[in-house]
Amino acid sequence: MSVNYSLAYMSSEPGNPDAPKKYYAKAQASGEVTLDEMAEDIAYATTLTDADVLAAIRAFIKQLNKHLANGKIVRAENLGSFQLQIQSTGADTEKDFTTANITGVSIQFRPGRFVSEATTKAIGGLTFRRVAKKGETLPDSTEEPGGGEPGSGDEDSFG
Repeated sequence: MSVNYSLAYMSSEPGNPDAPKKYYAKAQASGEVTLDEMAEDIAYATTLTDADVLAAIRAFIKQLNKHLANGKIVRAENLGSFQLQIQSTGADTEKDFTTANITGVSIQFRPGRFVSEATTKAIGGLTFRRVAKKGETLPDSTEEPGGGEPGSGDEDSFG
């Protein structure tokens, strides 16, 4: 497995304009996979059809939205948990705060054991390949072995 990255020249202390700048790695996607493609892969690995998989995922999303709208945390076993997060502007006093201060809502996802383990176990088997940002030219050798604890390197292994 190879993870693409590019470099970003940024402040070493966000919010401090006087802090020295350093280069940091930023993950770069190598493509995307659609829900239909995932359903096809899952159907191939199980006794379900593509339509069965898509129906189950769509039903999950509908139920997820319903329970989040009711203020619940949705724990999807080893996949992870979903919870609403609210953004707001500040008020000088508690009495001054109204719902008009609420500016947005987003969904927070916390990976569960299977998702976290798949990532941490894989890190020893990952390689990192620097890719060019738009308008950038790279030096020659860009593939480097991953760090951390050695893992199985098997991206299909979840435990």
